[in-house]
Amino acid sequence: RMGGTGLVANAPWPVADPAMLVDDSVTLPIQVNGKRRDEITVAKDLPKEEVEALALATEGVQRALDGKPPKKVIVVPGRIVNVVA
Repeated sequence: RMGGTGLVANAPWPVADPAMLVDDSVTLPIQVNGKRRDEITVAKDLPKEEVEALALATEGVQRALDGKPPKKVIVVPGRIVNVVA
């Protein structure tokens, strides 16, 4: 005896909540010179400039850059951040 009431076959099918299906954040991997160094989770609609600033401030990127300024930062919204040092 499992303690349930009624048959599973007679139970109503669960209803999906559309509000729960929307993902408002995204996790972006950060590469430095083609090697994955860190990742950040940001809002989907965050501007490129803010994503770039957050990516450059992470510990993994700082360690990989070793105090040198990046030559170029490429942000592909919702996909990846690539730093060329």
